[in-house]
Amino acid sequence: MLKYYLWALTEKTASYVPFARSAAFTTCDFVSRYRGECLSFTSTFRAVRNVRELAPDGGNVLDFGTGWFHHDAFLIYLLGEYTTYLCDIEDRGDLRAIQNYLRTLTSHRDEVCAGLGISPDEFDRKIAPLRELRSREEIYRHCHFVPCIVPHPERPFLPPDSIDFMVGSCVLNHIPPAVLATELRSLRSALKDDGRMCFLIGHEDHWAFHDPSVNKFNFYRYSDAYYHRFFETNFEYHNRMVKGEWFDLFREVPLTVEGYSSVATELTRSEIDRLPRIDPRFARYPREDLAAMYSYFLLAK
Repeated sequence: MLKYYLWALTEKTASYVPFARSAAFTTCDFVSRYRGECLSFTSTFRAVRNVRELAPDGGNVLDFGTGWFHHDAFLIYLLGEYTTYLCDIEDRGDLRAIQNYLRTLTSHRDEVCAGLGISPDEFDRKIAPLRELRSREEIYRHCHFVPCIVPHPERPFLPPDSIDFMVGSCVLNHIPPAVLATELRSLRSALKDDGRMCFLIGHEDHWAFHDPSVNKFNFYRYSDAYYHRFFETNFEYHNRMVKGEWFDLFREVPLTVEGYSSVATELTRSEIDRLPRIDPRFARYPREDLAAMYSYFLLAK
């Protein structure tokens, strides 16, 4: 638990130092030679498959919170011919991370094909040309990726009714509730009337990633005031929202929840049962909701 607190407090202190954010990303880029090699893409198959089912081939897709290696955008590229907008508040795209990710997808080709419902031949046809490209710009052109860097996504930044589908993985849970509804309204304005959004939301305590001895849902123990004092930083914010709170938010925007599913396991249920206490904010919700590692929301206007 000491490591858990020290990591959070150190990052919280650093986040208030002038230029610390840019320095942190520079340092992170320098040391993260293996960024893009994780297998987190397996959790997003369920969200990305909706693109082929609900967006027309040749349509416009928005990858919201695209990050360093465009986690979902490359999976969308494998599914069909789309124009995909790479949306983030900063340009974090990194060629080495992209190349790492493409190698990771290739080395797990069978898993990717099964998860997306495509053939190995189709996978090879789409991936092979990318191996010859030596810059982000070349890769973006080939994949029909359009960078969309938006420092203030709470303001409409795309033409109204221009996007067929929006997808984001573990992004909304890192946006403060005070601006989240406004950002969703901005996204809603760009969505076509028959368009859809699908968001994967991660519910595990991200600070626990730095200390494996800590319960995966440790942050459900703390009040908002306590959590704000010790754990909220300008680098790694987590809004801790659970299923019922997300449904309330989407009604407010308004967005219609057309589909919902979650992933909970015996391990995550036991983690909830092992918590010594649960703050009243969360205790009023069913334990099964709190035990979810991920939620998937399919949304419409």
